[in-house]
Amino acid sequence: MGNITTGGTGKTPVVEYIARYLQKKGKRVAILSRGYAATIEQKNSPFAKKVCNDEYLLFRENIPEIPNLLNKDRVKSGLEAISQFQAEYLLLDDGFQHLRLARDLNIVTVDALNPFGYGHLVPRGMLREPPEELRRADMIMLTHTDQCSDDEITGVIGRLREIAEYVPIVETVHKPLCLESLNGAEAMDVTGLYGKRVFAFCAIGNPLSFRKSIERLGGELLGFRVFPDHHVYTPSELRELNKEIQRERPDAVIITQKDGVKMGNNPDLRDFPLWILKMEIYIVKGYEIFENKIHAILN
Repeated sequence: MGNITTGGTGKTPVVEYIARYLQKKGKRVAILSRGYAATIEQKNSPFAKKVCNDEYLLFRENIPEIPNLLNKDRVKSGLEAISQFQAEYLLLDDGFQHLRLARDLNIVTVDALNPFGYGHLVPRGMLREPPEELRRADMIMLTHTDQCSDDEITGVIGRLREIAEYVPIVETVHKPLCLESLNGAEAMDVTGLYGKRVFAFCAIGNPLSFRKSIERLGGELLGFRVFPDHHVYTPSELRELNKEIQRERPDAVIITQKDGVKMGNNPDLRDFPLWILKMEIYIVKGYEIFENKIHAILN
């Protein structure tokens, strides 16, 4: 699984989705991650080194029974996954450009909100490689399709067809599941956000998608703070956020699960209800394409 742009294309939830899918089929699965921005100390895990990143913590929370090995050398970690965990299937997280490792299926996530990274390579734009490299893909998973108009989606798919004519396209959305409390309260249905005065902050690759999700659920945003992707909040930053929240007096403070796994039950933000908006990938068009591609490997 990979992408051709930097930022949040939805790659991590797609990896989780496919890991769950294979697990339900009775397959032994392991995830191979580079461990980008691994600065978080972690304890008591047989799967990773002494430090990890937020994506590792996310996988550990959602799919704790599936090994996630962190190593820049994914060939080495792949062999470890096979020998230590008897893995039958290896999911290479963020591996579209990791050409050293042979693969049986190339899946690329493309964000419908910004599919081609402003048309330029990094640093001028967000492209990691030219769009023409999408031709290497076996399947494109178009994400955040519910946050664009029908005309916009048609335009993106038309452009993808021009670039990679024969690569099948699967359309997905990030489906809100529930609001999970970090303050000890019971989980709440996402409909409970409607009409609420909300303050939100995040450190993810695609903050626009998070903002749109809150607004689509009827939340009235009083403030929205954005930090760099993978950012680990410092105590001083949390205190400053708390001051801003106190000024706004929202009904709820909303963060992403990726932020929640880094914060835990932090006392600096316990003056107000603190909720995680939990999401999952859901295929809305092309499920048969997805199944056929996966089953071609399973068989």
